[in-house]
Amino acid sequence: MQATPDGPIGLFDSGVGGLTVARAVAQRLPHRQLLYFGDTAHLPYGDKSPEAIQSYSIAIADYLLAHGAVAIVVACNTASAVAWDALRAHVPAHIPIINVIDPVVAAVAQTYRSQTTPPNVGVIGTRGTIGSGIYPARINAAGVPGTVHALATPLLVPIIEEGLAHSEILRATLHHYLAQPELQGINTLIPGCTHYPLLTDEIRAFFAERNTPITLIDAPSVVANAVANALEPDRPAPTATAQSPQTPHAPHRFFVSDYTPTFERIAQQFFGDVVTLELAH
Repeated sequence: MQATPDGPIGLFDSGVGGLTVARAVAQRLPHRQLLYFGDTAHLPYGDKSPEAIQSYSIAIADYLLAHGAVAIVVACNTASAVAWDALRAHVPAHIPIINVIDPVVAAVAQTYRSQTTPPNVGVIGTRGTIGSGIYPARINAAGVPGTVHALATPLLVPIIEEGLAHSEILRATLHHYLAQPELQGINTLIPGCTHYPLLTDEIRAFFAERNTPITLIDAPSVVANAVANALEPDRPAPTATAQSPQTPHAPHRFFVSDYTPTFERIAQQFFGDVVTLELAH
């Protein structure tokens, strides 16, 4: 059963980082209402056990479904890595569930097929995502040869969540990670955390300073296209010159499991628009 065109799309992450995906989905499907849940009481997921993350994810999915969601987007790499199977077993079969890993792997595989030089892939993410080994396994299973160079970058998320995404502290930490031996020689980089799109300019600057060409995967846009293909495969992507016809939707809603004014301020930075957080009950 396909999701109804006018039904809201539910998305969740451990914090506000998944709003980078929500923003891309809102741009790709501007007529759809979004229901976003940031599990700010339990962030970061990267340091939690798989069992805990599965429990949180199932509870959040139930919450979003109770609020009318007709699809679930797991806008968190760690939850996508360790909780997707549990979610799929729990959520009714007619509800689409889209994670943020499989669409990105498909994009890397497409890059491999379209280039004469095979991608030498690097992945950065939380300990949970990198420790799961899911990116190397999925990329190799997709037929992309070679070693996938994965590096845990656990300090980035808490720095970003503190509102320091454009600080010297963040820059020094990011450069420290990108200079590690594990990432030397890569020509394709997967930012394997939904917080990391905020670091795109800084990542590009790092490699430009070293005259190192890099293909940086735009994960939010890739995932947004996957969501659109799953829900409305016949709807063309809006363009600057020809927007798709839009049906007015109800206002987007943004839930969090723990509220602070800091989260609300950072959420607006991630989403690129005014965000009013609601404390989930």
